[in-house]
Order: sequence, then C-alpha cells, then structure tokens
Amino acid sequence: MSDNFPTFEVFLKRYGRRTWRWRVCTTEGRLVMHGSENARPAAKYAAERALFQMLLTAPYRPASHASAMARSNLSTPASRWLPRHQMRE
Repeated sequence: MSDNFPTFEVFLKRYGRRTWRWRVCTTEGRLVMHGSENARPAAKYAAERALFQMLLTAPYRPASHASAMARSNLSTPASRWLPRHQMRE
C-alpha cells in the first residue's frame, strides 16, 4: 500500500441570491463531488458530509477494522458516551 494518501478540499460559492454550490476536490483540482443548497450552512454541512462519507468508504480502510469498530460501539455502555449531565443512575 502506498503512503501517498489523497488530500481533499471543500469549496463553497454563492450563485444568485439563494443558491450555494459546494464542491469536494483533490488538492490537484480534480472534482470528486458537487451539489447545491439554498443556505450556506446547509451547503457546508452537505459538503462535509459528502467528504466524510467518501472517506468512510475509502479503499485503503480495511473492512475488518471498520466492522470491528462498529461492533465495539454497539456494545459500549451508555455511561461511556453520554455526557455526565445526561446520565441517569
């Protein structure tokens, strides 16, 4: 496996009065994903979500490690991931 992992950037640009377009590109400028939303926060969220989803399915991420993490998260007690003020004894 190569040590040269791709690096990505998220871009937001306003088009018109109510449209924001987002792009996820490599640092070399190759377009990977794109979309548009009506509000800037929504466009930022959609772009970052798309990037996150893409990284989750990356070919360099071993499937056995991903499924093991999912199984361990399901068996984690609530006291470990809930903030103290939300815990009920």
